[in-house]
Amino acid sequence: MSFIATLLLVFVGLAAFVHTTYGRTAVLLGMKPAHRLDSPGRRLAALLRFGFGQRRMVDPEERTPGVMHVFIFVAFVVLALRTLMLFTIGFSETALSALTVPGHPFWVHHPLLEGTYQGYLLLKDVVALLALLGVGYFLWLRLVVKPDRLTPSWEALLILGFIAGLMVSEYVFGASRMLGAGGGLRREEPVTSLVALALSGLPPTAVWLLGGVMFWTHLCIILAFLNFLPLGKHFHVITGLPNVYLQRLTPSGKLSSPNLEAENFGPRSFRDLSWKEGLDLYSCTECGRCQTHCPTYVTGKPLTHKGVNQTLKHWAWDHQEALGSVPPLPESEWPPLVGGLLQPETVWACTSCGWCETACPVFIENIPRLIDMRRYKVQVDADFPPEIQRVFEGMERQGNPWGLAQESRDAWAEDLSLPQWGDGGAYEYLFFVGCAGSYDDRQKKVSRAVVKILREAKVAFATLGKAEVCNGDSARRLGNEYLYQTLAKGNVEAWNAAGVKAVITQCPHCFNTLKNEYPDFGGTYRVINHTQLISELLRDKRIKLSQLMDETLTYHDPCYLGRHNGVYAAPRAALAAIPGLKVVEMQRSRRQSFCCGAGGGRMWMEETIGTRINHNRLNEAALTLAHATDPALPFPSAIDRHKPGLVGEYQGKAKGTVAVACPFCATMLRDAVNDTGREEMKVRDIAELVADAMGPAAS
Repeated sequence: MSFIATLLLVFVGLAAFVHTTYGRTAVLLGMKPAHRLDSPGRRLAALLRFGFGQRRMVDPEERTPGVMHVFIFVAFVVLALRTLMLFTIGFSETALSALTVPGHPFWVHHPLLEGTYQGYLLLKDVVALLALLGVGYFLWLRLVVKPDRLTPSWEALLILGFIAGLMVSEYVFGASRMLGAGGGLRREEPVTSLVALALSGLPPTAVWLLGGVMFWTHLCIILAFLNFLPLGKHFHVITGLPNVYLQRLTPSGKLSSPNLEAENFGPRSFRDLSWKEGLDLYSCTECGRCQTHCPTYVTGKPLTHKGVNQTLKHWAWDHQEALGSVPPLPESEWPPLVGGLLQPETVWACTSCGWCETACPVFIENIPRLIDMRRYKVQVDADFPPEIQRVFEGMERQGNPWGLAQESRDAWAEDLSLPQWGDGGAYEYLFFVGCAGSYDDRQKKVSRAVVKILREAKVAFATLGKAEVCNGDSARRLGNEYLYQTLAKGNVEAWNAAGVKAVITQCPHCFNTLKNEYPDFGGTYRVINHTQLISELLRDKRIKLSQLMDETLTYHDPCYLGRHNGVYAAPRAALAAIPGLKVVEMQRSRRQSFCCGAGGGRMWMEETIGTRINHNRLNEAALTLAHATDPALPFPSAIDRHKPGLVGEYQGKAKGTVAVACPFCATMLRDAVNDTGREEMKVRDIAELVADAMGPAAS
């Protein structure tokens, strides 16, 4: 080959790449610091499983595209060594002979190495063919199927062309060398041998010329590909693996606890985001997996996390010279994130359900970024939806978001003679009733059901009575971090002084906050959700269910119990123990469960854009129950490629029960029952169902 031509090609290609990536890197260096180098062992394990292992790519909702992507990824990893070989061949005629001519003296003296090389050639040949299969599939997907989650893109087609060109040029170059060395078919390169067989009818000069063209084409594509990566969504080829390694290691339901005394109130402008958040933007593949079960996208809200990522990323790239300037421009010269780069309704639409982060193959952290933007708008600009003002005031003045009197907090239990924590008794658990369980008329029945179960099982528990105060979850997710921290620190101080060690909750939002977020303030407790405790009591035969329930039921997974904290089995075990109960699953269940619309503080906000999220979810529950009664009823896929969420558009009637394990979900789904005129459907908490199934002896 040609040393000078190869050197010139490499120099120009790498120089152009360095020039492009310098600006991209300067943007990250100008952003806020982030600490992501702790626990290297855990990070390496995650990188091997989710980065190189591509575990999330083959999740059920996108398994076939995921497998095809794995084919291409593996081909790139395996052929990286082959690419280095080809560049080496460009510099050295000796390397050309040694790497393409069987029986070369080099291999004679290194037989073990020759066997390894032949094994590599076989692997290379197979994975390159699989990559071509993947390219063909994705071309069909984009040009024929045109799934909703994929944005039409000439860039994607170009990249697929690059990938196909690399594989084809590798095969043709190898085949030309095979024919030039004698033409015998080689078992270590079966596909290349077939290509050589197809070319064997050409004149030797034509084969030699074609091989040379394919060699230089391969090198040119590699360098063109490399330089194209930082210009679009395929930058994730470079940043994706680092982003997986640098993922947060805390539970997905845990938000950061900024130092408010240091005036860390959240980001105003792009430069206030951290470099890790910038890396997230660079790593977005635009695959659209975050949209499949996203409640805001499916119901027509002005928020898609893919859209937010692209808006911020392209703005940064358009202004990368200014963002990377030293010294930086004054803060006043940057447009605000909210109301500038993003519309306010986009930032306030998120229910923090966690689907986007569960589905993302490169672990982009969308929710914390949006909550941080809310923090700035609330704490600095005092600019937020007006209906949540009363929520903040109620939590500040009365310790609950309804603003109802603190004196009436334990009125739900006036006739129950509940023990009070600190009255001298020996109690294992604090039963944290929660604001809904204390004030919401319907949820009070759930509180009483929990008490009935605990007493039947002889669990040593007590409540705080009138001294109980909101844990602050809604304040935090609505952006009022100051109010949240005030409530959290007050609760932790009181509970620690009282010797609280273990807490029972009936609300997943309370469960998540106490379990995952209170430790930041010194509140480390064993926190158990009521469905987990009920499941344990049933397993240990401390309660018995004797009453037959002849009805059909479907269970709705709360986001903050299931997706954020992985509690899927316990609620189902409790339901399975109820005699006569027929439980049918919704299509969107467990990790794919669809939000009720109340998370992220949306419980307290108006929903005026698109379809109501709770209606979509109840429609699916109705369809599930109706289909259980009449299997002939059409049951469209929940992940339909052209319109996800079709199961949420069912308008027919149904009879049965929707089981819940969250007061927010209960409220939203009961509202949906009333709104849609499905009075024949019931919404009941698992604790109520279990308490009813215990029978008279347990009362």
